[in-house]
Amino acid sequence: MNRASSATDSAQSLASSSDRAPKAIIAAGFVSALGIGLFSFILPLLSLDDRISGAWIGSVFALYFAAKLAASPVSGLWSDKSGPRRPMLASALIGVAAPLAYLLAPTLPVLYAVQMALGLAGGLMRPAALAALASSLPDARRSQWFGLNSAAFNIAVFLGPLLGGLLYWSREIQPVVWGLCGCMLLSAATILLIPPVKTTSAPASADAPSRPTAPRKDLGALLLAIGGRALGIGTVTAFYPILLAQTLAFNGLKLALVFSAASLTSCVGLPVFGKLLAGKNERLLTGVGILLSSVALFALGLCRESWQFVAAGCAIGLGASISAPPSMVLAARLSPSKGGTFGAAQATVAVGLLVGPMLGGAAAAWGHNVGSALELAAIGGVALCLPILFSGLKRIPGWGAAYFWLSACTGVLLLAVMAATTTIAGHQNRGGGSLHRFAGVAMGTLIKLTIEAPNEIKAKDAADSAMSLIRELQKDLDYRNPQGSIAKINQNAGVRSVRPSPLAFELLQRSLDFSAKTGGVFDPTIGALTTSPIYFALDDQIARKDREFVDYRLVRLQPATGGVRLEKKGMALDLGGIAKGAIIDAAVAALRELGVKAGVVEAGGDFYCFGDRDWRVGIRNPRGSGILGAITVREKGVCGSGDYQRFVMVEQGQSLERRHHIIDPRTMHSAGQSIGVTVVADNAEQADALATTLFIMGPAKGQAFLQRYYPNASAQWVGDDLNIVDSQNFPAAVDVASQPERSVEEAF
Repeated sequence: MNRASSATDSAQSLASSSDRAPKAIIAAGFVSALGIGLFSFILPLLSLDDRISGAWIGSVFALYFAAKLAASPVSGLWSDKSGPRRPMLASALIGVAAPLAYLLAPTLPVLYAVQMALGLAGGLMRPAALAALASSLPDARRSQWFGLNSAAFNIAVFLGPLLGGLLYWSREIQPVVWGLCGCMLLSAATILLIPPVKTTSAPASADAPSRPTAPRKDLGALLLAIGGRALGIGTVTAFYPILLAQTLAFNGLKLALVFSAASLTSCVGLPVFGKLLAGKNERLLTGVGILLSSVALFALGLCRESWQFVAAGCAIGLGASISAPPSMVLAARLSPSKGGTFGAAQATVAVGLLVGPMLGGAAAAWGHNVGSALELAAIGGVALCLPILFSGLKRIPGWGAAYFWLSACTGVLLLAVMAATTTIAGHQNRGGGSLHRFAGVAMGTLIKLTIEAPNEIKAKDAADSAMSLIRELQKDLDYRNPQGSIAKINQNAGVRSVRPSPLAFELLQRSLDFSAKTGGVFDPTIGALTTSPIYFALDDQIARKDREFVDYRLVRLQPATGGVRLEKKGMALDLGGIAKGAIIDAAVAALRELGVKAGVVEAGGDFYCFGDRDWRVGIRNPRGSGILGAITVREKGVCGSGDYQRFVMVEQGQSLERRHHIIDPRTMHSAGQSIGVTVVADNAEQADALATTLFIMGPAKGQAFLQRYYPNASAQWVGDDLNIVDSQNFPAAVDVASQPERSVEEAF
């Protein structure tokens, strides 16, 4: 009895001792991912605070992923040669040293260099940690621990931005830098607790290949499946938030909860399935899990209701929970060089994360909607997981050739059905073949062009020219582009005058004239507040502090020289309330010059309809899906504003207050006279500026303003209780069902 008890105690002690290495490995990776996550989340916010172009941010993160891609195979080979502790420790030390450089030279370019260095750190850490984890565990326990490791990594990715937000609360970057240093120091200390581990070994006899080429084929199938999963992750990260924002009239918190359904499901499911599925057919489980995630991703692109998004997201997370642990176990088995295998796997992940957004952008432009990006990634995921799935099916006892070919035909049929039902339809013809539709991404939204032309070639040439012009004008008028006219004026506020482009000067001149008519209700110097990230969620005291910098009368125009000066340091221009309409008008003018006689230029729901034909326009419901109604317009600009586009709900006493992005310059608070307004005017620029102004004014003052200054324009206001107020000459509603499809183009 005593001997049995002693043996049990000895076994438990041995198991506890053997768990120290994987615990330390997981802890080191968790803290490292936490540090990288908190810094990577804050860097774009800091750049926006400094009014830096989003294109620059994108370039920095592209280099971050490129560095990660380059470091991953190096880490794997290094682990096989010298053990995984050295590349892991090098990763942590890079993470400590890089941010310290900012303390010596506190500039934004140095912070960008820090982000790229973190790409190297992440690329070194992940493969080495996985190889160390695989080598420190017996085969029977790998699935459970890989599940725990993946769950820990996902939790770090979730908590990193939250911690970064807390450290950046005072809008100072130093606490974030010290937070990153602290995480990496803790990671380094934890790595030193890991006992020496050897990541190369002879293949186990049970897994020894029957032919020399078998492991290479299996590894290739596994890497394809991992690449398909990464393709989906990259596409979801880039496009899913946009799809949610366009489809659901939710605030930021609700959107975040819907978005996180997949991550939360995988965080819960990974340790559970890692333990339950240990020792099962890893090839089959990897293929089934990725197949489930891919099919759910395809469904995500077709969802329209919140419960549908949540259900599809949970299915994606469930598929990840099923596929991730067995894919890691399989990677540890397929080659005696675990470091090299995991290095190749992580490089494949980096490629998928890079390629996914690029293909998704092309799909969104080609299919005219963001859901197309997710659908294309889903089709790619299904195609890439089929080899590992079929490899797993072959290993089922009694699964003969007939069953194998049946499953192969089923997979091909699934791909065919998905391809046939996808919304990636390319350009579309309507109206007897004379209307051609194209799309592209610019101004932070999807640009849709409907062009009447005798053939597709002429229509595409015109569309390409219009899109090039739109992007060129955006660069000049966007305050985020440091090389643009508006950004240069902002950077020199209170210092000196700047000579912008003639187009920017003329638009600013018209903006100030319009501001004078509105008595400051429309004010382009609101940029002192709105150029800060999620400015509408800031504390009222912070917003009121910027009030002294908001005054259109402090903008000095110098017509003789074409110069512009902002009188006070701290002032900033934001032409977001008028520039989109001006760019739409410029695109329409360019299309007319190219001989296009009719069409629609739409940018994020604002558009101009031109040509000798009627166009049907849907008016969005500001408190739900679908539309409130439709109107018919001809040679008109149509723009809308609403409190549903960007907002947060803030506790105010015993109730919740909606704070949104349309700020009344007189109060520096979100306007509350209406919840939505639609404006029809002679051009898109006028409609754009009026939409912002009339939303702030409300229907009573707004109608008087229209009658005095813009009698040809009209508006429709939607109140809190969805009551509708039309100005005197707002177009009458039309019956959508009764309109002949061939003569009407939907432009919702």
